[in-house]
Amino acid sequence: MSKITPNTLLTDTLNVIALARATALARGGQAQAERLGTVADGLRDVAQRETSSNAPAAAPSGVLAQSDFQSLLAATQAAPATGAGAADRGQVISAMSAGGMGELEIARQLGMTREEVRLMLAAADGARSSAAISSAQVRGRYQQ
Repeated sequence: MSKITPNTLLTDTLNVIALARATALARGGQAQAERLGTVADGLRDVAQRETSSNAPAAAPSGVLAQSDFQSLLAATQAAPATGAGAADRGQVISAMSAGGMGELEIARQLGMTREEVRLMLAAADGARSSAAISSAQVRGRYQQ
């Protein structure tokens, strides 16, 4: 059995309406066929918009199209999400954010949810502030 998707349901509904219209025409119900024809045309327009909106995203441009960024992105996507891979991924997310990319764009590029990106950025900010506090405490101890 194939997986049912919204696009499949829309196409199947369009086919049923077209069959009902053909049946109405065969039985001589011109008025009913015209009404079903309008519905079929509307569904056809919706189906065409739906399939065009599911088209692949535009090719990256600017910094995103550069080969070094693409190789970094490929390495990040191939890395496991545990252990050292997660730390590396956090560094990549921090670098992308520092480069001016938004959370949503980072999430799309890395195949993560926006919340995961937020958590990684918050963890990176927390680590930086902890390191700054620790180094200030160490300097304070030795300067006294």
